[in-house]
Amino acid sequence: MIPITEILPSFSCLKKFTIIKVSGKDKYRYLQNQITANINILKKNKYIFCSHCNEKGKVWSTLFFFKKNNNYFYILRNSVYLNQIKAMKKYSIFFDVKIKKYKKFFLFGISGLNAKKKLNKIFKILPKKKNPIICFKENTLIWLKNLIERFLIIIPYKKLRCLKKKFKKAGFLKNNKQWLLIDIQENVPIIEQKTSLCFFPQEINLHKFKNSLSFKKGCYMGQENIAKIKYKKLNKRSLVVLYCFFKKNIFFPGDFVYVKIKDNWIKKGILLSSVIVDKKIIYVQVVLNNLYKKEFIYKINNISFKVLI
Repeated sequence: MIPITEILPSFSCLKKFTIIKVSGKDKYRYLQNQITANINILKKNKYIFCSHCNEKGKVWSTLFFFKKNNNYFYILRNSVYLNQIKAMKKYSIFFDVKIKKYKKFFLFGISGLNAKKKLNKIFKILPKKKNPIICFKENTLIWLKNLIERFLIIIPYKKLRCLKKKFKKAGFLKNNKQWLLIDIQENVPIIEQKTSLCFFPQEINLHKFKNSLSFKKGCYMGQENIAKIKYKKLNKRSLVVLYCFFKKNIFFPGDFVYVKIKDNWIKKGILLSSVIVDKKIIYVQVVLNNLYKKEFIYKINNISFKVLI
């Protein structure tokens, strides 16, 4: 297996993500009634990882949520954004709020050993822990840190070619799988169209992210069931990372995960995302029934997997 701390410095073209802009006089009040986080604590140059749910508390999508120039923005997967934004706009007719795709901008991910030093050759000022978001001209740089330091870069499309050249000149490799690999190994829940509205936030470990779920701000979409799961300790599922040695990634969001019980293979989980590394190791992020998190062998599409420890 590849230790996450040994990943090479790379840039990832995050084409599978969409940026949404929320503006208008009532944007704060409207969002506060929609998302699971309390945006009252979202100070300038900060971000929150949270979710948007339906009335029953099932997750439409996870959101990387931040504020810039007095407007709110969030990042989510392309496959789910059309349904999510439709749900987000459902009651907007009664508010002065605009929710639309941030079309003219592109998203890059920077990660790996010494990535910060190499990025400093391109941008003189970089975001850091105390100031994780910086904006200058039309560019936005965001600092992320869990097991490994990472950066998100939002730039206009017109600067795309120029920045790619600078990445290569600074010694970055292009690796579009690396960002996904780190997300999987850091247990960042990945919700695609086929797994949208399948889980409560706690079932995808969202409660383990700081300030992602608020139980004090008042009512929001799905709040009643989300609070019920917390206070009555009803959560029965959680995120797990599995791996196998296989030469082809034949695994897709929504695939079932099976556990052997006596002589039968029983469905006890759902796959969220998968990535192949070095054409031989496949990592998958799955949601499993908590009773079966410590099994020795799992199967997805008749291929055997083990738990990544």
